[in-house]
Amino acid sequence: MNKKIWPQVSKCTYPTCLLQDNIPEYCMTAFQQADTHALNTACRVAQVNHLYTTQIRMQTRLFDGDLIKAYLLSEISSRHPVAQALPTMAAEAYAFSNIHSLSEATGYPRETVRRKILQMIESGWVTRLDNGGLLVNHEKQASYHQILLAQASLITQTAAKLDRLRSTTITAGT
Repeated sequence: MNKKIWPQVSKCTYPTCLLQDNIPEYCMTAFQQADTHALNTACRVAQVNHLYTTQIRMQTRLFDGDLIKAYLLSEISSRHPVAQALPTMAAEAYAFSNIHSLSEATGYPRETVRRKILQMIESGWVTRLDNGGLLVNHEKQASYHQILLAQASLITQTAAKLDRLRSTTITAGT
């Protein structure tokens, strides 16, 4: 039986290149050649997918892989972030998230949202106000903000890579 040796199609180091600060120079050189639009597009899609999955992993690790809880915490955190960050402000004066508004915003059944929120309150991630409003617990805010800032850094890095790939496509197309 003859084993067929597959030819090396490219020098692509996927997925290693996704973890690098910059796109390897040999990739950039290859993308400047004619007929590499599909490869460039594939690389850009891989960059966006890497960003998306990394963000999801970072969020769901907080809740043992529970994507719904991660999504709910993000929804809660995104509403009135300044008021949430300053515990001295009169929190009751703000219309924070509640179970009904979270159900409406996420499309999850109200009972699912209620059950998940109760679990998040028990685990210390969420605080319920007297008016039913929900906040990210002040004791957990700093660690959650660190995750969000790490994600912001990844977004910036990915945007720079995408911009460089886009400019290579424009250069190759002219």
